[in-house]
Amino acid sequence: MKPAITHLVCDCDGVLLDSESIALRVLHEHLSPLLRSPDEGDRLHHAIASRLGMFTELLLDELDLEFGFGLNAGQYAGINLAVGIACGEEVQLVPGIADALLQIDLPKAVASNSSSDRIVKGLERCGLLAMFDGHIHSAHEVGRPKPAPHVYLAAAAGYGIAPQHCVAVDDSVTGVRAASTAGMRVLGFTGVAHDRQGMHHRLLDAGAERVFDDMRELPALIGALLAERAA
Repeated sequence: MKPAITHLVCDCDGVLLDSESIALRVLHEHLSPLLRSPDEGDRLHHAIASRLGMFTELLLDELDLEFGFGLNAGQYAGINLAVGIACGEEVQLVPGIADALLQIDLPKAVASNSSSDRIVKGLERCGLLAMFDGHIHSAHEVGRPKPAPHVYLAAAAGYGIAPQHCVAVDDSVTGVRAASTAGMRVLGFTGVAHDRQGMHHRLLDAGAERVFDDMRELPALIGALLAERAA
C-alpha cells in the first residue's frame, strides 16, 4: 500500500505564479541582439522556453555554450537583475490556483529554484503568502538547485515528515525530476507552458504520474490520491 498523502508541495514559478512567460520575454529581449544570425531567433526562443525552471545563471551558462554569446560577468548580473525586476513587477497568479488551493485541505509548502526574496515578494503581491508562510523553501538556501532533490527534501523536513507523504506539483522537467527523486508523488502542470503538448510528454518522461493543464482540475487530482487509502 502506498503511503498516505498528507502534505502538498508546490513549485512557485509556473505553478503558483505566472512568471515564466515574463522571464522568457526578458531573456529573449536581452539575448537575441547577441545572436550571430537573426534566423536563430526561433531556436533561441525554444532553447530558453525548454530551460525555464532552472537557476537563471545555469540557464545562461547553457545558452552561452549553445549559442556562443561569450557572456561576461556584467551581462550575467544585468540579465539576472532584469529578470528579477520584471517578474517582481509584473507577476500574476496562475489562473485558477487560488480557488484550487482553498479547496485542498492539506498543509502546504513551496519548493522553488527562485530566491526566497523573489518567492515571498511574488506570493505577497498575489495574496498567497499567508497560505505558505513559514514553509517557503528556496534552492538558493539548500545549496543545490533542481533537478537535485534537496529543496523538496527540505520542504518535507520543514513539516517533520517523510517525503513519501507529500504530493508535489511542478511545471518543469527539472522540478519533476527533483520531486520524484525526493520520493514524492508528482503531478505535472502545463497550463502556462510555451509548448503544452510537448511539455506534457516531457513531464511524464521525467516522472510525473499525471499531467494536467487547468488548475481547476487540481483539487480532484489530489482527492483521487487521498482516496487511494480509503479504497
